[in-house]
Amino acid sequence: MITEDERRETVLRLYPIFKEEVYRRRDQMMRWTAIGAGSLVATLSIVLLVPTAHSLSVTSRLLLVCAMLLLTITYIGIIWQQHNRHRQAKQQLIKLEQALGLFEEFPGHDDHALYPDDWQNEWTRDRSLLQYIAVLTLLTGIVLVAILQPSL
Repeated sequence: MITEDERRETVLRLYPIFKEEVYRRRDQMMRWTAIGAGSLVATLSIVLLVPTAHSLSVTSRLLLVCAMLLLTITYIGIIWQQHNRHRQAKQQLIKLEQALGLFEEFPGHDDHALYPDDWQNEWTRDRSLLQYIAVLTLLTGIVLVAILQPSL
């Protein structure tokens, strides 16, 4: 049977690991959004600035559209996976914070908890995934219009 001291020591060792994981996953979501957006903007620039791009055949345009859709779906899948892992790490981090008593009243600290109660469920209102997906979706739409527009 594990003693209370051993349990507390385990929680103290796990806490920084999960805290870092929460930040790392958020960073990965932002990084993959930036990579995806950069790829789409680069493609848009090529389609708009390279003169021969306007003379692509219908088949070539459709293949390029399919490739852009596949690329965007891949980026969204990666971001979604990082988001799920971020949420799991955040949930575990909150459990560790609860085990450490960070949400309980702290004597000598104006009888307030170190962490506010709303931190325990604030993560459920996170809308960053929707923002990341919206950016990629809008850029993809712009790229698709540029690819599909008839040559000038």
